[in-house]
Amino acid sequence: MADINITRSHSLGLDDGRTAVERVARKLEDELGVESQWNDNTLQFDGQGAEGDIEVEADAVHVSINLSAFLQPMRGRVKAEAEDYLDRHLHS
Repeated sequence: MADINITRSHSLGLDDGRTAVERVARKLEDELGVESQWNDNTLQFDGQGAEGDIEVEADAVHVSINLSAFLQPMRGRVKAEAEDYLDRHLHS
């Protein structure tokens, strides 16, 4: 089971939902050196501190994140930042 699980509904549709998630991927890459790739409608990411996936549906996004031992103590902060970022970008 993932360390962090987040589900957010949205009204962007599949294509715009994927575009919003692509912005998340660029931020993760720029700030954390995380690499990502699409597998159908799921963005899989992997980096030194975290790995997981973001599944995009026409009306929802599901995020699963596994944290390294180093980031475990910051689990609450990582989850809050992920929720905030999703809330801002899925409803803009």
